[in-house]
Amino acid sequence: MTRQSFLLFATSLTACALLAACAAPAQPAAPAQPAALTPAPDQPTQPPAEPTQAPAEPTQAPAPAASPGTVVIPPGSKIRIGGSFALTGPIPDPGKDIRQGAEIAIDDANAAGGVNGFLFELVAEDGACSGDQGTVVGNKFAADPTIVAVTGGTCSGETFGLKPILQKARIPFVSPSATNPAVTSEDCDVCNRVALSDGLQGEVDADFVYNKLGFRKVAVMHDSSDYGKGVAEIFRDAFQKLGGEVVAFEGAKVGDTDFRAPLTKIGSSQPELIFFGGYATEAALITQQMKEVAGLENAKFMGVDGAYTQQYLDTAGAAAEGAYMSFVAGDTQKDKFDVFREKYIAKFGVEPEKLGPFHGQSYDSVLLIVEAIKKVAQTDSAGNLVIDREALIKAIRGTSGLKGITGTLTCNPIGECGAGGVQVFTVENGAFKQVFGFGLQ
Repeated sequence: MTRQSFLLFATSLTACALLAACAAPAQPAAPAQPAALTPAPDQPTQPPAEPTQAPAEPTQAPAPAASPGTVVIPPGSKIRIGGSFALTGPIPDPGKDIRQGAEIAIDDANAAGGVNGFLFELVAEDGACSGDQGTVVGNKFAADPTIVAVTGGTCSGETFGLKPILQKARIPFVSPSATNPAVTSEDCDVCNRVALSDGLQGEVDADFVYNKLGFRKVAVMHDSSDYGKGVAEIFRDAFQKLGGEVVAFEGAKVGDTDFRAPLTKIGSSQPELIFFGGYATEAALITQQMKEVAGLENAKFMGVDGAYTQQYLDTAGAAAEGAYMSFVAGDTQKDKFDVFREKYIAKFGVEPEKLGPFHGQSYDSVLLIVEAIKKVAQTDSAGNLVIDREALIKAIRGTSGLKGITGTLTCNPIGECGAGGVQVFTVENGAFKQVFGFGLQ
């Protein structure tokens, strides 16, 4: 799907969260400098001849002892990139899609020869879209001296679990899909993402509802997650700033199935639209149940990228007709995406969009890491590949003009690397149809 530039919405939004950078933990003692280091040459990314799929557990020989912050990879071993994916929890299909997008990127990097003949391995862990599980995954990666960098997390709460641990361990990460503004900040030099921020999405959504739909009275609901509540607050504040009235701000929980009580409360104010910050299942159930509530018979529903999935359409069924959904879209390059999609279907037997919307961003998050590794990796006189994580942190943040599936990627000073803008869709005949925003002529 081709995306045209639409400058009004193609913006990366700077956001803020205070997490102080910490020193790297001690590693086994070893020589401070590997001998006779030779820079690894840049290598182009090519389609894979033989797709590879990495196991989740270490399979390589122990690396020679290295100085703190340095990963030394012996000949015959692989460059190991960790991945935190929401394989269980509220969004297992999008999480699976994100993992599979990352696997295609690893295949492509290996088909191109890796770095000086060293191939890549994806070490996939289940972040479960949960802050607690993100902490577990972060600790696992931090304890593994062979992990060079991380793609993930999938969800914002999961990423907040990863963030302080990876910062302390000095392991850079690039999230493909965590959109809460506080994922990146001036105080976190290891924190990066290719998805756009909810700071942009919430404001564009409010503009659409107020100026395009002409609605003046709305209710806001959220699932109490870092992601859902965060984007709901941004929408609420932006809508009020435009002059609109927010008659309710109601929180639920991920996993709730009966929303009739808060909907009944909201219905007494007869809003024109309910905006929901959260994921697909809860969004679909709210869409269905609001049709049963007095005062909401004619109200519209609007969700965000966490619900922009086939799962929402399947669960909501006929009740979804006329609903609105927004997505933080990349500036998708059709030629690159078509090649990616063909490989994805051949490897996994499913169209990527049937599972989730962030496969392109996932591919690009790995691409960004791989290209940064090429810039800093060196080969010593013993034939080991040596990667200094501090140099890698700077190389990732210094990315500029990288051509990806989702557009030209350039990281700003706080790690916002994405391209594209916000798109708004309506559900028409059981499918999403864009009606507003980035790339729409």
